[in-house]
Amino acid sequence: MRVWRIEGRLFLGDYRSGEQALSGQKHPVDDDGEPKPFAGVVSLCPMPLLSDETIEGPIEIDTEWLQVAIMDGGSGEGELEAALGVIRPFVKRRLQHGNVLIHCAAGMSRSVAVMAALLCDQGESVGGALKRISLAKARALHPFAGDPDDLVAPAWEFVACLNRLYSDFDAGRASE
Repeated sequence: MRVWRIEGRLFLGDYRSGEQALSGQKHPVDDDGEPKPFAGVVSLCPMPLLSDETIEGPIEIDTEWLQVAIMDGGSGEGELEAALGVIRPFVKRRLQHGNVLIHCAAGMSRSVAVMAALLCDQGESVGGALKRISLAKARALHPFAGDPDDLVAPAWEFVACLNRLYSDFDAGRASE
């Protein structure tokens, strides 16, 4: 499973990790805990992505699935802000029951932007949140010899939205 623990029970993933989480894949809730299915899965890309197959929903009864497909580019800034209004309460509620996976197609733009917003809600700056996400992904890919900032690539519209919402005009490399 291509999934990265960003903080506590918050995980970031790609399309495949979303499929696996919906099919009952288990992951420890705590570092030394027993593996359990995800309590919540947030899909930010169409499910299924490239095929005519259908995904009925999570196999596990205790897993709740929120589908909020947003696009990279285009009207991404408005879409992200609207999506956050639905995603934030869902994540907060499901974290009380276990792990939550936030995923998009590649785990680099949409899911990173949403994860950054969740970290900013806890007081992190936009630049700090993006750095924290990139370092968490790099640690999980150990050994990783590249630049951790290459592991996140939120669309400029998403970064603009985050900067506007969280009044952080020093997002570092992500705003270039």
